[in-house]
Amino acid sequence: MNRYKKLGWNTFIIGIGSMGSKFMIFLLVPFYTFYLSPSEYGQADILMMTISILIPIVTLSIADGVFRYTMDKASKKQVFSTACMILLIAGTVLILLTPLLRSVPMLQNYYGLFLTLLIVQLWNTLFQQQVRANGKLILYSVSGLLMSGVLLVANVIFLKYYDMGVDGYLYANLLAFAVNTLVLFFGAKLYKLFSFRAVNKMLLRKMLIYSLPLIPNAILWWVMQVSDRYILTFFLGVAANGLYTVAAKIPSLLSMLSSIFFQAWSISAIGEKLKQNDSFFTGVFTLFSCLFFVATEGIMLIVQPFSAILFSSAYHGVWQYVPFLLIAVLLSSFSSFLEVSYMVEKKTKQLLFTSLKGSVINVGLALLLIPTIGILGASIATLAGFLVTWLLRMKQIQFFNQIEFKKMFWMSMGLLITQSVYLSFAGNPNWWVQGMFALGLFVCQSAILVKKFGAFRGSKKVSQEGMVNR
Repeated sequence: MNRYKKLGWNTFIIGIGSMGSKFMIFLLVPFYTFYLSPSEYGQADILMMTISILIPIVTLSIADGVFRYTMDKASKKQVFSTACMILLIAGTVLILLTPLLRSVPMLQNYYGLFLTLLIVQLWNTLFQQQVRANGKLILYSVSGLLMSGVLLVANVIFLKYYDMGVDGYLYANLLAFAVNTLVLFFGAKLYKLFSFRAVNKMLLRKMLIYSLPLIPNAILWWVMQVSDRYILTFFLGVAANGLYTVAAKIPSLLSMLSSIFFQAWSISAIGEKLKQNDSFFTGVFTLFSCLFFVATEGIMLIVQPFSAILFSSAYHGVWQYVPFLLIAVLLSSFSSFLEVSYMVEKKTKQLLFTSLKGSVINVGLALLLIPTIGILGASIATLAGFLVTWLLRMKQIQFFNQIEFKKMFWMSMGLLITQSVYLSFAGNPNWWVQGMFALGLFVCQSAILVKKFGAFRGSKKVSQEGMVNR
């Protein structure tokens, strides 16, 4: 199968399941803003974000090692069993730490739910990576769709009919993740891969050498994505964090697409051991960047009226925080694309270096700007952090020279950044000005696509003529 077609097929299959669960989360935002106050939503978000950062720490990021070493054709049974042993130990330690969890102010009212949800998500992360590495993408997608349905029904029951607030939000997520985990476990027959005898110390050492640098990398990536919410909560309170959380849900449409593509892209890149100077690598980046430039512009055009329709009146003003967050997600997506190059070469320590510098910039600017200009400062800090990370990765793997159609690419980036500044500070943006930004970007991207597909057709024609001459 053609490499582009195979990547497209994998993206489509993964997208069916992932789009279901991720899009459902987005569609539930109006529901949450109706049944949860800004402070309740902010509290629930902080708890879920805390779980997301604890997962790589308590599991030693072993799930990433499972995916990488299964793709390397190592013994699936040894890889999976070794990872399961790590998770069994991690779960035991977490249960023993229950008294400590009770003493954390943020968790005092939710420690039981929090701990259960954390442990379920540990196993869910491992099972997802194993199923994806095994190539069972249809099961992966079906389980995601089922999870979406459970999440929807559970939220309606716990929030609308029982009015359980933050507890209901957590119960709904727990039920959805539990169902997804069980479907993956039994659907992929993962129980056949586990054996205490298959635990391999030498393999564990290799997997940890790969995965351990991903722990601080995950933490730093999390710092750039959500540390602003903790800083906002500290300086401005949980209600401000609730507003920021809702604002971040709109760019999550873009990050949802990026996440789906990254899962398929990592299968192609690692499976074929692609180098960053491979024509397929650069060609995919060109098409990927075109899609994301246009998608970012499309969301910017509708963000103001969309927010007024989608959110309750208490959240209408959040649209002004969205443009900078959109650019941040765009840069984050570009950074994730390049991350595959480090994974192929197993150079996770170098990956850590880029995330470290980006997170320092992010936190430093957040501490400086949030007390000064409020919620908008968090958006700017996030953008700056991802910009630094992306540029460092571009330099480190020498990808600047690999970008096709450089002039059009950088013009598009400049137009989007300028437009985001205009939208964030204009108050009531002019549609004619918006249209000029959009026209400029669409002209740039159309020119890139015409040149790209023209070159592609030309090379295909030459190849066919060569075969005829033979």
